[in-house]
Amino acid sequence: MAPVEGEEPDQSATILLPDDYIKIKTPYEIYEIVDVALDCEKICETNIGQQILVNNSMIEEVKVRGQTYYLLLENYIYGMFGG
Repeated sequence: MAPVEGEEPDQSATILLPDDYIKIKTPYEIYEIVDVALDCEKICETNIGQQILVNNSMIEEVKVRGQTYYLLLENYIYGMFGG
């Protein structure tokens, strides 16, 4: 028996992902402000309705009583559009 020339063992890594994993197409997305916390310093009620550019990895999805909310700390806003 002799080794076969040119064939090397497969050394690729395997990464296990959850069944509900969805690959994000772009790391950035535009969201609309629908409400503002009272303790915000940079954003206020007059900014409701404006669109903001954020990094999707900073968005927290919270489900409460059948409703889905998307939360973001104000210092993760990269820019604002409109308004």
